[in-house]
Amino acid sequence: MIVVVLIISVSVALVMPRVGTGWKRLEDGEFLQEFVDTIRRSRMIAVNSGQPVAFRINSADRVYDLTKPASRPIPENVEIFSERLEKDPETGDFLVTFYPDGSMVGNSFDLTFDHKRTYRVSINPLFGTVGVARLQT
Repeated sequence: MIVVVLIISVSVALVMPRVGTGWKRLEDGEFLQEFVDTIRRSRMIAVNSGQPVAFRINSADRVYDLTKPASRPIPENVEIFSERLEKDPETGDFLVTFYPDGSMVGNSFDLTFDHKRTYRVSINPLFGTVGVARLQT
């Protein structure tokens, strides 16, 4: 009986760290997909409504969204970098603005998870299409 308990304990000790890491990456992947989908949705809403739509990131409150104020949380293990974004003087949010013709004002984003894995979210300024690529570190 003791041998069986020992074998089970060793097996669990070997498997649990891998399961935990896999779970964390799954959560990171879900956040990345949700982030990209929100950017795509902003462009689609702008084209369909005929009104400019802003994708907002509030780095102080660690939230992003299309709404004002932004409300979707950015996980603590995620860092977002970008250059040349508009800044809303009223709220301090950083903006990517999509226009009804599908064009946009903004830039690409680098999302770094746990200071290890970095993904570039690129937005084509002419067509507004969004792509994701993992950067080598």
